[in-house]
Amino acid sequence: MSAIIATIAAIMSTLVFVTFRRTPIRVIKLDSHWESLLWTWRLRRSKLHFAEKLEDWYYKTNDSDSMLGEILTIKEFWLFLRPFFASRGYTLYQKHPKPDWVGSIVAAPWPSQAKDASYPYARHIRSNDPDPKWTCSPRVWAARDALGREVVIKVISETDKPTQELRVFQRLNSERLRADPANNTIYALEYITFDKFVFVVMPRWDSSLFPEFETVSQLMSFALIWLQTFDFLHRNKIAHLDFVMQNTGMNVILQHRELFRRTGLRDPKEVRYALLDFGFSVAFPEDTVIEDVRMIRYNSWVIHYIPDNWVIYPYNPFKADLAMLASSLQLYVRHLEHLIPELGPFFDSVVDLNDPNQLTASQAFARFKEICDGLSPEIAGSSFDTWTWRPGGIIKKKQRQPITVTEQD
Repeated sequence: MSAIIATIAAIMSTLVFVTFRRTPIRVIKLDSHWESLLWTWRLRRSKLHFAEKLEDWYYKTNDSDSMLGEILTIKEFWLFLRPFFASRGYTLYQKHPKPDWVGSIVAAPWPSQAKDASYPYARHIRSNDPDPKWTCSPRVWAARDALGREVVIKVISETDKPTQELRVFQRLNSERLRADPANNTIYALEYITFDKFVFVVMPRWDSSLFPEFETVSQLMSFALIWLQTFDFLHRNKIAHLDFVMQNTGMNVILQHRELFRRTGLRDPKEVRYALLDFGFSVAFPEDTVIEDVRMIRYNSWVIHYIPDNWVIYPYNPFKADLAMLASSLQLYVRHLEHLIPELGPFFDSVVDLNDPNQLTASQAFARFKEICDGLSPEIAGSSFDTWTWRPGGIIKKKQRQPITVTEQD
């Protein structure tokens, strides 16, 4: 058999050389010589200008018309790779059958979605809209493994230029850190290399924020998880530097029409939360004294609810990290201040990265845990109709009606 494969490989090599000897050949590098030849041939036949560097997987502008063209180009990269990932046991989502739905992809007919999946995969829950969809994102694509479990695959590095994102994933998924119960970060199931790119396969977890918080305790526990997570990250000399709610997940798969106010998903015996995205993260050396670290990198402060003119350069990334976390959390938690007066002083002690007395991650986690532990059963179990808080005490109430899906046999 090996002799036959070698003969075929030799023939393919000759064909590639003869066919393309007058034009440059983009050689796809894979561990298998045979696969390398096959994918070099396939790329040439496709006439696709496949990504040559990691930046080719990113949006290059903020112009909406240009971004549409860019996402369509990157979409072709992923569709080109469908047979490759299938050979590794993952069936990528495919084009939406409706041509106008260019921003969406759908699950392939096979394998069907797993009926049950255990951690670290998402829970199976009933849905009124059971056909899984996914909104296209340049560097991330939805897929299913051979057992029908939902995963996402993200391109995170070049093989010869390891990124901070890859280093962060590797540290977080080390045996020692995975054993820490405070490691509420998404699992790296495996790393897959294609040509010069490294992809990470992760369980697919959907929005942690939009399903209904039915009690005060559920929302406070949600906030406590992120404070615990950042204490864990900082203890292990990792600065996340991009905490926004879309970078967090909950162990469920939800369709868009059921994202908002879906009930019954936050049973503390079943729910898990995870930090998902590490594209802006930095893994500092493990002997780093975090109080001494300084950075000058711009961090899109405004989308983290921190005005640009609040930041004094160079800044401490760990103090900035906690300020980003607290600024985002207070938007969705501080509206409970009329029930829990301690929330105001707590957030005020964390949101200012220039405050020399700003709480550290460990101090913030400990203080918030004290607040949670001090809640009376009546307050902890009470419902609420508020949704967000803004500076000046501006409160916005919940919109839409709750969505409840009845369990049926």
